[in-house]
Amino acid sequence: YAKVTVKLGDESREIEMTGGTVADAIKKSGLNTDGCEPDVDKDKYLEDGMVINMVKGTKVTLTVDGKTNDVATKAKTVEDFLKEQKVTLGADDEVSEKLTAEIKDGMKIVVKRVEYKTEEKTEEKTEEKTEEVSYEGAELVVATWGWAEAGLMKAAQGFMDKYGCTIIVDPTSGNGDRLNKLMAEKDDPTADIALLTKSFAEVGIQNGLFEKIDTNVVTSLDGLYDFAVNAEGYGPVFSTCRYGIMYDAAALEAAGVEAPTSYQDLFDDKYAGMVILPDMTSTAGPYMLVAMAEAMGGSQEDVSAAMALMQEKKDNIVGYYMASSDVVNAFTTGEACITVFMDINMPGLIDAGLDMKWVDAAEGSFAAPAAINVVKGCKNPELAQLFVEYMISEETQNIIAACMNEAPVHSKATMAEELQVYLAYGEEAMLALKEFDEAFITEHKGEWIDTFQRTVNVQ
Repeated sequence: YAKVTVKLGDESREIEMTGGTVADAIKKSGLNTDGCEPDVDKDKYLEDGMVINMVKGTKVTLTVDGKTNDVATKAKTVEDFLKEQKVTLGADDEVSEKLTAEIKDGMKIVVKRVEYKTEEKTEEKTEEKTEEVSYEGAELVVATWGWAEAGLMKAAQGFMDKYGCTIIVDPTSGNGDRLNKLMAEKDDPTADIALLTKSFAEVGIQNGLFEKIDTNVVTSLDGLYDFAVNAEGYGPVFSTCRYGIMYDAAALEAAGVEAPTSYQDLFDDKYAGMVILPDMTSTAGPYMLVAMAEAMGGSQEDVSAAMALMQEKKDNIVGYYMASSDVVNAFTTGEACITVFMDINMPGLIDAGLDMKWVDAAEGSFAAPAAINVVKGCKNPELAQLFVEYMISEETQNIIAACMNEAPVHSKATMAEELQVYLAYGEEAMLALKEFDEAFITEHKGEWIDTFQRTVNVQ
């Protein structure tokens, strides 16, 4: 999420977007920017607080691949201009101007593609033979969390062995960074597969980033729990974590306070200076807000009571985290000892010497399902569909927990008993997880973030 300002002379527009690039913000501003160029790279991902100044550019007419467009540019030479416009020249292509020529106002640049074709004559065959498609040597790019790379590669080994391909992980630290990159590369994606939590995947769906699932290839959907299947036909959930209350029992005992039992408890004065909570820009922030609102007599349509509680007791909270590492650091340094966090992080905190305990909050523990989607326009669409099927198949789901430390979502999947201690497992546990209207949250998240940043997490 980012709030940016687009300026054109004396005019300015404030734009709020979840994901996107400088070019997206300029388009959304509605300003007449004909003949102007931004003072930052159009493909740069948006950052909160960014100011984009539109400046007059040199007008050039470009003809390439049969299309002619008038373009405003800040480039100094023809070569720089073609790079700016992402025009790749072949070895024999011809350009009407020298590449070293200086860009001038009104210049016309024509790129002529030169291709050589070789004709082969073959004898007509009376037999037709259908060959199975080979993926030997193919590279399937999977965009995921950096911390999940090792586990994913372990789980995907069987896929690479079967198809003779290689999985290339494109790691980013969080959902927001990954979504921004996918949006920036929408016209020429580098990723074939995108792994995102369900709420961020919904944003991607609404922005046209993903292909629908080919059910002729992906045949294991019927074995998944209902919440894991996308009703509109996009990528399914392949694993899930759950959020609930965690606390360091030794720290609470030393402070002489009992453990909290609800999300509302976390704002009580007796826990002042002990709690770190998810930021509203994260996956869990809006979930916790809606869960509290419903428990306080409100709803997802009316979160005012929950927001008011957060505003009133904001000084009791140590901070709001955007990455898992923020919580780990706060707990290991003693800065905080209570949080709303993912179950998969319990082992790491225990290994750090903390006496960690889990509480299913009175408002309900909620799921953070991870969805797997095929990126629209990707280089390996058929192989990507096969990978979706592989990840949700019963065989792979049986090893998801052991490899990735996340709960499987196949109704027949198995899990080692020691993992069942902290991961959700089985129909009863899955049905108990609180679910949310992802489309509604996506639509209203920007508004909630704005209120949260102005009145709760005030810097």
